[in-house]
This record gives sequence, C-alpha cells and structure tokens, in this order.
Amino acid sequence: MAINLTKGQSIVLSKSEYDLSRLTMALGWDVAQAKKGLFGRSSGANFDLDSYALLLGENGKIKNYKEDVIYYSHLESKDKTVVHSGDNLTGEGEGDDEQILVKLSSLPAQYHKIILGVNIYDGKERKQHFGMVENAFVRAVDAAGKEIARYRLSNDPSYEGKLNMLMGEVYREGGEWKFKALGNPLAEDLNGVVGSFMR
Repeated sequence: MAINLTKGQSIVLSKSEYDLSRLTMALGWDVAQAKKGLFGRSSGANFDLDSYALLLGENGKIKNYKEDVIYYSHLESKDKTVVHSGDNLTGEGEGDDEQILVKLSSLPAQYHKIILGVNIYDGKERKQHFGMVENAFVRAVDAAGKEIARYRLSNDPSYEGKLNMLMGEVYREGGEWKFKALGNPLAEDLNGVVGSFMR
C-alpha cells in the first residue's frame, strides 16, 4: 500500500520491496481558472504548467545547465537515465499530467539529488499563480507499476503569487535512495529557480 506523505516527510525507496530499475515520478494538477487570487483573476489564457527535474551534485548544485535540467525543451539527460514524458499543455483529465522517468540503478554517481518541480509558463505575464492551482500531487511508482508514495499539496495562502513549486526530491543517503515531500512555493520563474541551484 502506498504511503501518503506529509510536507517534509521522507521515506526509503527499498530495493527489497520495489523494482527500482526505473522509477516514475508522476506529477498532476487541476486549475481553478475562475478562482480569484491576491493578484486578481487570470488573464483568461490557458494555464500551461510544466514539470521539470534538476539533477544536483553532492554539493546540491547544478553543474551544467544544458545537461542537468530536464524539462519540455530538454526531455532527457545525456545518458537517458532521466527522461521527461513531454509537455501537457492543459492539465485536463484524471491521473498524471506529466511524468519523469529515472533509472536509479544506472544514474551516474555524480548525481546525488533530483529535485522535482512544476513551473507556470508565462505565469507572471498571464497573472497566473499557484493560488489558482488545485489537487497538485507528486507520486513515486516503481518499474512494476506499484505506487510507492504520494504527496498531495493542500491549498495554502502562501501559494498566492508564486510561479513555481518544488514538489519533491529523490536523493542518495547512506547507500540508499530516499524520496522526500517538499511543497515549497517560489516566486521565480524556471530560469530563476535554475539560477539559484547553479554554482
């Protein structure tokens, strides 16, 4: 049975219990376009939420922007150990909106942590923010399709005006992989977030 995580909680991704040859990090969300937020209503344009993965070294930083940021314009890492499912422009429908596949067993040793986030494309220009996003979640699924854990974000006033959300992270610790629920809203766009993780 999958574990429902709370913000800040982490679990061990057990090799004895799950097939970790491929880990799917699935993200989903719904948009309440009629909801009025602190900065007024949306401009009426469709929301375009984009998931991304930041591949971090032991120092917690991105070494190479072109190789270590996986998103809609760069769908896979150089060695194909991290692969993005592609851009979902609307977020409509049930279930996962976007997925990021991670081959943990063959991930290069230089990577110690993978941050999983969601960015609102052109959110500032369109007056869109995470206060207008509902039912956001991130879940970890093993290679056999077994759900390991899920983290659901509850609506929070701190999401108003925020363009980005760090949903969770997968990281190495003591020879094991762990998954941690984050739920950290940020005001920066994707470029700003990536910049904060650069050397």
